[in-house]
Amino acid sequence: MNSGWCFAAPLLALGACSLLHDDLPNDPPTVHLAWMICQSPGTASPDTLINSADTVCRVRRGGEVRFGVRAADEDDDPVFYEWQGPAGGRFRDPQAQETNSWAAPDTIAGSSEQFVVQVRVIDRNCGGVIPDEADRQRCAEDARGLSENFLVEVVQREPRLEAIADATSAFSTPQIVIEAFGSDPDGDSLEYHWAGSGDSLGIRSAKAIRDEETGRPIGSRATIVAFFPGLHKLRVSASDGAAQTEREIALHVSIEPPLPAGGTVRLVLPTDQAYEIDAYEYPNAKGEQPQSTSFFQAVRRCAAEGKRLCSPDEWRNACQAGQTRRFSSIDDLAAYDSRDHFGIRFCNVPGSAFSHLSSNPNEQLAPSGSFPNCGSASGVFDLTGNIDEWLAALDDAGDLAVYVAASSVSTSGACDGASLVSTLPMAGQDPYDIEVLAEVMADSPLQTFEQPLLGFRCCR
Repeated sequence: MNSGWCFAAPLLALGACSLLHDDLPNDPPTVHLAWMICQSPGTASPDTLINSADTVCRVRRGGEVRFGVRAADEDDDPVFYEWQGPAGGRFRDPQAQETNSWAAPDTIAGSSEQFVVQVRVIDRNCGGVIPDEADRQRCAEDARGLSENFLVEVVQREPRLEAIADATSAFSTPQIVIEAFGSDPDGDSLEYHWAGSGDSLGIRSAKAIRDEETGRPIGSRATIVAFFPGLHKLRVSASDGAAQTEREIALHVSIEPPLPAGGTVRLVLPTDQAYEIDAYEYPNAKGEQPQSTSFFQAVRRCAAEGKRLCSPDEWRNACQAGQTRRFSSIDDLAAYDSRDHFGIRFCNVPGSAFSHLSSNPNEQLAPSGSFPNCGSASGVFDLTGNIDEWLAALDDAGDLAVYVAASSVSTSGACDGASLVSTLPMAGQDPYDIEVLAEVMADSPLQTFEQPLLGFRCCR
């Protein structure tokens, strides 16, 4: 037994006692028992007690590891414990003696990371009770100790995520709803993120799906808008804050039914009067550019096909599809105010994909039928946007009133936006007789008046 250090002596005698020592050797302490218990967060009970010398303790992020060390000193010296752990974790009590617990880091690098937790067992407490520096130095030289290492592996398991691989939708559907369901083997809460490829898709909203009984979030429901038909790539991911699982969804958006090549659409006015109206702006052919003309040219071209210019009532009825709609599109323009452009989901007005092609309005015109939802409710297209249109109708006095339905790629005019621009006195003559009309218009500016983005379609 080494009697050179008298830690139990009164404080006043400490200095004198510390100078008394003999030449007997000081044997280090020995560890008789070392153990640890791993408990991951969210588990009801700890894992099996394991021997630190035999097995690695595996625990999930943020889990707790409890340690126990029992040591003795053959010299009957008191035994002290010093706990040391890696950065990121934390001890319940760094000054604890035989037992302690350590919380694993909340984040790790990769799917697993190993940490060494160490306890040093010594038979001198040199820094805690000896005030004299020289005595502390002699104490440290005489101290004996050993280290016991515990190997802890902190694991991070990826979340599980289930989502459909393919989805289909018609472009006429205003929005598409897709769900994804996730779970985490570590019991972590998950955050979901949805993203589309480029600007062809928009995520209107994403909301949690909750278990009906527990209210626990089990997935995410996204509301998606496709701004173009075709094949789109949609990605959804689930993250627990450290690991992330992602799935890709192929979203097929088609135009159903196919747009007509041209021709006329039969409609009925609120007065029960039936009429036919061209499906597209002149030349009334899908894929062709609409043409700007003067009023007189528009009347002549319609007459050549056995038709006439549409009246404001006929044009408005087709635009509103027999309802009280503001625009001819089945989509809502106000829903896309926050975007640079809405693709072809609405009509060819400011904010469309075509309006971004050039600063020249003439170059922003779209071929007829480029906007499948711009009129599919009535089967008459581009009444909103693309070009303004000449209209004409007999007034109560029998004169020919000339109107312009002002809605083009430059102006988002509404269905009730037809404006009177002139009245041609007919004196009881047939306004649709070209020779009569030419004579009436001989001195009218409308004879040759033509401007860009002003065209027409025909009715009968």
